Amino acid sequence: MTHAHSRLPAGETAPDEVSLIQIRQPAIPSSYRMICFPNSRNSPLCYLAMAELLLPTVELLIVQYPSMPSEEDFDAAAGAELADKVFEAVRGWADRPFALFGHRLGAELAYAVGCRLEQETYVAPLTLFVSGRSAPAHRGSLGPPALDCRVVALTADHDPRATLAGVRAWRRCTSGRFDLEVFPGAQGYLKSYRREVVNIVHDQLISLGEPDSD
Repeated sequence: MTHAHSRLPAGETAPDEVSLIQIRQPAIPSSYRMICFPNSRNSPLCYLAMAELLLPTVELLIVQYPSMPSEEDFDAAAGAELADKVFEAVRGWADRPFALFGHRLGAELAYAVGCRLEQETYVAPLTLFVSGRSAPAHRGSLGPPALDCRVVALTADHDPRATLAGVRAWRRCTSGRFDLEVFPGAQGYLKSYRREVVNIVHDQLISLGEPDSD
């Protein structure tokens, strides 16, 4: 499959700006978009590999952070500041059925951006995929669900950084449907089970999305 790779916006960006990598099939118009939130600034490779398995009608948009706090420094203030920047960068890309996919720290960013998209633009993702991360609700006080969209949580069954109880707690973050997908092992399933992950994405986008015929 041939993809067109481009870094957006065009031209030079300031060090504190969010940039985006768009991966699409130039010969076939995309019907769906998946906005990906890597675990760190330098970890888009799994999504680049995932693009080779996705249907050509699914376009990827990979967020590139200006900087990424470490796990220890990722507090509410740091997360909110980065989520603000990412939200402004991606809000104009919700012009077709779309999903958000975040891994590790990227899952929390995807959740924060998804909440703002629902609440401020009234354009909800079809699905929020959260991978390898315990839910914020698991670590703090509970409140009403912040999302209405479907949430699909992915994890490994022996991941010490994301227990099954913590990952299941994502169900408290949405009033919509919740699904849990558990892979064998401790981690690395985005690589080892890449095709299975892509099939889950296809099932969600294509079963829930109803793109316009044109």
